[in-house]
Amino acid sequence: AVWTYTATITLLKLYENNLGLLETPKKKTRIWVAISKSLRDFNIEMSADQVRWKINALTKRYKQCVDIGQPVKFKYFKEMDDIYAKHNLDCDTFVLGDCIDKKKYHQHGSTNNFNPPIQINSESKVMIELRKARFANRIESDRTQSKLYLEKQWLEYLKGQEQERLLQDKLFVQNLKLREEELDLRRQELEIKESVELRKLLIKDREQDELLRIEKEKCEMLEQFLHNKDDNLVPH
Repeated sequence: AVWTYTATITLLKLYENNLGLLETPKKKTRIWVAISKSLRDFNIEMSADQVRWKINALTKRYKQCVDIGQPVKFKYFKEMDDIYAKHNLDCDTFVLGDCIDKKKYHQHGSTNNFNPPIQINSESKVMIELRKARFANRIESDRTQSKLYLEKQWLEYLKGQEQERLLQDKLFVQNLKLREEELDLRRQELEIKESVELRKLLIKDREQDELLRIEKEKCEMLEQFLHNKDDNLVPH
């Protein structure tokens, strides 16, 4: 089933007529069943759950329009506003069940033992103006909160940038230190290699000197041998 305009208007009229069933909160479902049965008299087939969902949706939409001060955007605003105004309801502070207490108060008068409800402004225009003011304050508050949030985000961004810069500086110093250590190791390696090569050269020079000395001794011995031989060959 679809909620047409006629079906919705009929629903709201039946809803207002059956508000008395909200007298007992534990039996609140009776109102939805009663409205569902009454709708059948108008050839409108809707279950109790469908009635409840539709009323909740209309109430939510009405509250949104009142809060933003734009009733023209809600097709059934006048009908909903008439119900709230007629029963002195403020959609922010009272639930629809309070209609019963207000009805009793007006029916029995203020002289009996019934405790009267809190007096609130029932003029819808005044309510709308109040909602507009509250909405404007809410917008200003949201802007302030947004500005504070952006400033906080900017400070966090700057803080993050500073931390990143410090980290980069730290990494640069560490890399520079590692580079210096690497160069120092290479320098030590070159010094060791030079030392080894120098030792090799010294050893080689010593070996050459030793070979020369040996050869020189051999030559001297040979010369001495030849000299002695010549002396032996000369007759006396």
